[in-house]
Amino acid sequence: MTSKRSPIRAETIQAVATEYVGQPICAARAKSYSDHMEPIWGMFSSLRELPLKDVEPAIIFRPTTKGE
Repeated sequence: MTSKRSPIRAETIQAVATEYVGQPICAARAKSYSDHMEPIWGMFSSLRELPLKDVEPAIIFRPTTKGE
Protein backbone atom coordinates (compact mmCIF):
# COMPACT_ATOMS: atom_id res chain seq x y z
CA MET A 1 0.00 0.00 0.00
CA THR A 2 1.60 3.22 -1.11
CA SER A 3 -0.80 6.05 -0.47
CA LYS A 4 0.38 9.54 0.28
CA ARG A 5 -1.10 11.11 3.34
CA SER A 6 -1.60 14.82 3.69
CA PRO A 7 0.15 16.63 6.54
CA ILE A 8 -1.67 17.23 9.80
CA ARG A 9 -2.99 20.79 9.77
CA ALA A 10 -3.43 23.05 12.77
CA GLU A 11 -6.99 23.78 11.63
CA THR A 12 -7.81 20.07 11.79
CA ILE A 13 -6.45 19.82 15.32
CA GLN A 14 -8.50 22.84 16.38
CA ALA A 15 -11.65 21.36 14.85
CA VAL A 16 -11.14 17.97 16.52
CA ALA A 17 -10.41 19.57 19.88
CA THR A 18 -13.56 21.66 19.66
CA GLU A 19 -16.01 19.22 18.06
CA TYR A 20 -15.00 15.86 19.51
CA VAL A 21 -13.34 16.72 22.80
CA GLY A 22 -15.26 19.89 23.64
CA GLN A 23 -12.06 21.79 24.45
CA PRO A 24 -11.35 24.59 21.99
CA ILE A 25 -7.67 25.50 21.66
CA CYS A 26 -6.00 28.57 20.23
CA ALA A 27 -4.30 28.59 16.84
CA ALA A 28 -0.81 28.81 18.35
CA ARG A 29 -1.35 25.70 20.48
CA ALA A 30 -2.86 23.81 17.55
CA LYS A 31 0.19 24.72 15.42
CA SER A 32 2.48 23.52 18.20
CA TYR A 33 0.60 20.21 18.39
CA SER A 34 0.75 19.73 14.63
CA ASP A 35 4.50 20.44 14.65
CA HIS A 36 4.97 17.71 17.26
CA MET A 37 2.52 15.20 15.80
CA GLU A 38 3.64 15.34 12.17
CA PRO A 39 6.99 13.53 12.71
CA ILE A 40 5.25 10.88 14.81
CA TRP A 41 2.66 10.19 12.11
CA GLY A 42 5.49 10.13 9.57
CA MET A 43 7.12 7.33 11.56
CA PHE A 44 3.79 5.46 11.75
CA SER A 45 3.44 5.75 7.99
CA SER A 46 6.93 4.37 7.44
CA LEU A 47 5.90 1.16 9.24
CA ARG A 48 3.65 0.37 6.28
CA GLU A 49 6.74 0.05 4.10
CA LEU A 50 8.30 -2.73 6.20
CA PRO A 51 8.32 -6.16 4.50
CA LEU A 52 6.14 -7.90 7.08
CA LYS A 53 3.76 -9.71 4.75
CA ASP A 54 5.25 -13.16 5.40
CA VAL A 55 6.12 -12.63 9.08
CA GLU A 56 3.97 -14.63 11.48
CA PRO A 57 3.19 -13.27 14.94
CA ALA A 58 4.71 -14.97 17.95
CA ILE A 59 2.43 -17.74 19.20
CA ILE A 60 4.26 -18.65 22.40
CA PHE A 61 3.60 -16.64 25.51
CA ARG A 62 5.15 -17.58 28.81
CA PRO A 63 4.04 -15.39 31.69
CA THR A 64 6.53 -14.87 34.46
CA THR A 65 6.06 -14.41 38.15
CA LYS A 66 7.70 -11.86 40.40
CA GLY A 67 10.27 -14.35 41.66
CA GLU A 68 11.70 -15.23 38.25
